Amino acid sequence: MSKGVSASLGVAVAVFGLDLDPETVPSRALQVLTIRRELPHADVGSRESLAAAAIRAAAEAGVDLGGGTRGKVGSRLHIVGFDDSPARARTLTVWYYATAPYTDIAKPASWIPVGRSVRLDRPYGDALKTAYEKLRGDTRHLAGAVGLIGDVFTGDDLLCVHMALHGGPEGSERTFRRRVQELRDNGVLKPVRTSEVAALRLRVPRFRSQIGTGGRPPELLRYSGSGGEVEQLAALRARRLG
Repeated sequence: MSKGVSASLGVAVAVFGLDLDPETVPSRALQVLTIRRELPHADVGSRESLAAAAIRAAAEAGVDLGGGTRGKVGSRLHIVGFDDSPARARTLTVWYYATAPYTDIAKPASWIPVGRSVRLDRPYGDALKTAYEKLRGDTRHLAGAVGLIGDVFTGDDLLCVHMALHGGPEGSERTFRRRVQELRDNGVLKPVRTSEVAALRLRVPRFRSQIGTGGRPPELLRYSGSGGEVEQLAALRARRLG
């Protein structure tokens, strides 16, 4: 390195959450975590891994990415790319995207809808576009879609993912729900244990039947952890699992 040029290593993370409130229009359901027109970011400590620094950056903004699925540290993180800025104070930034439950956030952090109205300072705006396209690709598969909506979900939650990120499934909503039922029947999706259902319905309003409809509450599901990497919900293939 040339004399007088310093270098540092940093991380930044685009944290996406999905507002699953039935009254939220699909075009505003996907949200990204921001802090004053920037994405959460941090310098990497001398004894800190890149993933740990990204998790810390998100935590300082009010979102816990620590455990991820099955307790694996950083398992919610996905590398998006690198930014090597050739300036006198040279910084190599590693960009990630992550998914997290959409919950209330304390200021100065805030959730903002992902769309044309997003205006972030550079280079965060460019990184967000890249992260969003990677998220769209990943959520075409069941495993990626489940990562955005959490451990317990409904068939309508899966439909919400595709309405928000892909404009809807390639077919009717009824066909989409039939596809979800097929995955449930073949064990890729599993019903939540009966002993857990009452507490979950009490805690999460969308898990109950809608007021005034008189209908049954939706079935609560979990991803079994296998098969979702290749199952493309958006394609609505008629193929059954072997």
